[in-house]
Amino acid sequence: LFMALGVALLALLGLAFAAGGLLGFAAERFRVDADPIVDRIDALLPQTQCGQCGHPGCHPYAEAIAAGEAINHCVPGGQDTIDRLAALLA
Repeated sequence: LFMALGVALLALLGLAFAAGGLLGFAAERFRVDADPIVDRIDALLPQTQCGQCGHPGCHPYAEAIAAGEAINHCVPGGQDTIDRLAALLA
């Protein structure tokens, strides 16, 4: 009984290491480097996730701004956010 349990445990352990190695490889192989300007724009937005800009959150709006969308759609951020975005993108 203990021998069968030991074999099963070793098999599961081996499977876990193999799966972990495969996931680690896939994470490195298929890594997508984010656009740093999107992260900088996103950091200036208020992160309220209100959707008043027409996007489901601040990060999608930051991506849209980086792609050329107007910077004045963030109602909660107000003029201060518009000014900071303009200074960043100038």
